[in-house]
Amino acid sequence: MTQIPVYKSKRSFIPGADFIANPFEFTIRQSRLLGNFYRVPFVFRKLFVASDIDAISHVLQKNQKNYIKSIAYRHLKLALGNGLVTSEGEYWRNQRRLVQPVFYKNRLEEMFQKMELVSHRYVADLQQRTAEGQVLDISREMMRITADITLMTLFSTDEAADISEVYRIMLEAQDYIIFKTARPHLSPLVYINGQHRRFKRDIRWFDTYIYKLIADRKSQEHPPADLLTLLVQARDEDTGQPMSDREIRDEAITIYAAGHETSSTALCWTLYLLAQHPEVLAKVRREIEEVGVGRQPGFEDLRRLVYTAQVIQESMRLYPPAFAIGRQPVQDDVILGHPVPAYSIVFLSIGALHRDPAHWERPDEFFPEHFSPEAEKQRPRMAYMPFGAGPRMCVGNHFAMMEMQLLLSLFVRHFDFELVKEHPVVPEPLITLKPKYGILMKIKPRSL
Repeated sequence: MTQIPVYKSKRSFIPGADFIANPFEFTIRQSRLLGNFYRVPFVFRKLFVASDIDAISHVLQKNQKNYIKSIAYRHLKLALGNGLVTSEGEYWRNQRRLVQPVFYKNRLEEMFQKMELVSHRYVADLQQRTAEGQVLDISREMMRITADITLMTLFSTDEAADISEVYRIMLEAQDYIIFKTARPHLSPLVYINGQHRRFKRDIRWFDTYIYKLIADRKSQEHPPADLLTLLVQARDEDTGQPMSDREIRDEAITIYAAGHETSSTALCWTLYLLAQHPEVLAKVRREIEEVGVGRQPGFEDLRRLVYTAQVIQESMRLYPPAFAIGRQPVQDDVILGHPVPAYSIVFLSIGALHRDPAHWERPDEFFPEHFSPEAEKQRPRMAYMPFGAGPRMCVGNHFAMMEMQLLLSLFVRHFDFELVKEHPVVPEPLITLKPKYGILMKIKPRSL
């Protein structure tokens, strides 16, 4: 066994404090200093950081049956239940088989029409709000529109009151979960300040809301063509059994939470980068106009938006919404020749992987040509994994790319946008990689 590099803090006596402060930036920086597999002294458990492709492949693919999700995912169960993001083992495998067909290509075509409806309505509203030029937080804008799209494609609802309440509940639930995950020593406070009580009340409201929708789907002769209907109609290939109402509920809330979070975060970072690179923005606009030929690209046109897709991919390389994957071995293991004890934490840093100079020509620059067909042929496949890898790769990755291409094409075609330069933009690694203070932009409709 070889000796593993160990991080030694020069600033804090608390084990792991530098890592906890900002694991995204910490792991990018330390991976270049210590290598792609090293240990960080931590409270209670051993913590290993990996950004090496072989190490990641070992954990997620070759020996994936020896690994369970880390404790952070278990906190997510408080809201998401036992959906695909949080479940394990044979139960997860059965659910994956049931949910996977929901996102097949023919289903995506049906969802695209709903996406278009909500997106065009949003553009019209934003044009009115920004007619004279308006400074807005683009991260909030993208969060709102992706939430609206997810609710429409999931539940076929555009009721403002329902949308607003679901949106509020999910935001506050996320704050609750992040607090318990990042500050476990302060967890008792949630019972004192009323946060736990509000969280439980909100989840009860959501459960009542979604169980009524499930009951409606089962009683309707012609239910709406949406993701919830597909979940209700899903059947096990071997037994012919449907999911229980609880299983449908867990998968629905998981699709909502994971779906709009990833897309909205990726879009706000993409617009942030485009605002700083006018030459790339101009190239995206030319492609959109050429593909649309005076109209908006339709579903079949999306695959022709080649450069637009490269821009989104490059944005997710620099600022991956899912910036890390946490796993724990259930039995002792060996990674890259180093012993890894059972139930230690293995932190797979997607942020460091995506900026590894061994795989990227300009690791810290916004360079969409990283994703040209020629460049991709020269790079290991697992050097880029914004949606994960292995059996647990995100089931909705094609849905997310479709949504992002549509929204980005509409936004850059219909609006000019300029960064508010004095406003700080700081990546904050929470459940996803969000801008801590938002991203302020001056937005104005374009003359077409």
